[in-house]
This record gives sequence, C-alpha cells and structure tokens, in this order.
Amino acid sequence: MSTGEERDAIRLAESWEAHVEKIDRDRSLPWSDRTVWNEYDLCAALLIRDRLESAIRKLPEPVASKMNSYATGADERFMSITVEDSGKRMAAVAKIDLAGQGWWWFRIPDSGPIIEDLARWSRFEE
Repeated sequence: MSTGEERDAIRLAESWEAHVEKIDRDRSLPWSDRTVWNEYDLCAALLIRDRLESAIRKLPEPVASKMNSYATGADERFMSITVEDSGKRMAAVAKIDLAGQGWWWFRIPDSGPIIEDLARWSRFEE
C-alpha cells in the first residue's frame, strides 16, 4: 500500500507529464486557437515540477529513485521541446525569485503560442 507521500508524488509526476504533453501539442497550433495555453499555464506547469521535486525529496529510498526515474521521461520531453532561457520573463510571470530554482525555470518552449505570449514580457530581459 502506498503512503500519502507516495500517492502525492505519483499524482504530481502524472500532472507534470500531462502538462508537458499539452505544451508540446500546443507548439503546432496558432496563437489564435482558443485552446492553447499561455505563459501562465507554463508557469503552472513549472510550479507543479517544483512540487514534484519537493515531494520526491520527502520519499525514502528506493521509492525516491523510482519516482525520479518516472519523472525523467517528462523531463527529457520538456528538454527536447524547449530552449535555454534567462528565466527573467518566467520569474516576472510567476512573481518569484529564481535563485535556487530548478533547471526547468530556465527553459521555454522552442516554438508556439507561449513564445508569442512571452514576447510581451521582453522588458524583463533587459
């Protein structure tokens, strides 16, 4: 039987994976499509990844290692559909300090509507 912490970690890993899949699918859609996600949805995905990281840290070994392995699939997909970024725009969107934050905060999609939305935040890159 799973503990509450394990169930939380599993739900967060599934949510992270679903968010990455949606971000990936949206990259081929036009900005005008009313179903596409925006920069705030990306922010929500990154916050889920934060919570997943925290949940994994609370798990005992070997469960933590198994959860890390599970999360790696979504992490690799996220890496493959994103490019490095300063993180300044996402910090402004999330209204957080990125000091000490995970690598995912420093990546943005390589194409798609989220990029168009983030263009409005370019003043934070200066």
